[in-house]
Amino acid sequence: MACRETAALFDFSSFAKIEVRGPGSADFLEGLADNRVARGRGAITYTQMLNQDGGIECDFTVTRLAEDRFRIVTGTAFGRHDLAWIRDHLPSDRSVEVEDVTPAFACVGLWGPLARQILQPLTPTDLGSQAFPYMSAREVFVGSLPCLALRVTYVGELGWELYCRSEFGLRLWNTIWAACARQGIVAGGYKAIDSLRLEKGYRFWGSGIGPEADPYASSLCSRSLL
Repeated sequence: MACRETAALFDFSSFAKIEVRGPGSADFLEGLADNRVARGRGAITYTQMLNQDGGIECDFTVTRLAEDRFRIVTGTAFGRHDLAWIRDHLPSDRSVEVEDVTPAFACVGLWGPLARQILQPLTPTDLGSQAFPYMSAREVFVGSLPCLALRVTYVGELGWELYCRSEFGLRLWNTIWAACARQGIVAGGYKAIDSLRLEKGYRFWGSGIGPEADPYASSLCSRSLL
């Protein structure tokens, strides 16, 4: 209820994070993903990777960090599966390298109608919708901590995923929590995330979508657009 009416704070640090980089990374991901991911720097794309039958093997977001560097964020339980799928399809010319960077980064998620009101006083970056649109990423400071902020949601509310080096994760949490406490905000757990995403109809790989279902059968895209 807090997430829908005020805001809630979540620890997303266990979500798997995979970096794909190198001069061939954009073309590689374009060939493997079913959405266009090689867009402008800072663009976030929700996409799948499909098997030869069109079934969904991976379901995640891809953020373009630089011309030759991308970060994939996927579910905690699917990191090794998705990493193996990507590595199995790497080009032989060594133009692309892939690394599991999950342990290197903590992630704090803040979502709810008051998310911007809580976060804006902590950063000099303009968090308004024009300056920081939905499905985009920016390098920001939260307090004194450098973070990668992704304006994306898995719970269907306004908010951000904030990534920092793991050694600063507790400090990031405490910085935001201190601001939240003045607003009566609560901390949420993984089961709350699951119920919130179900309310919004967001998909979850392994439950509802998977290798046996293509994006059309999973209602992730419409044939009428073809």
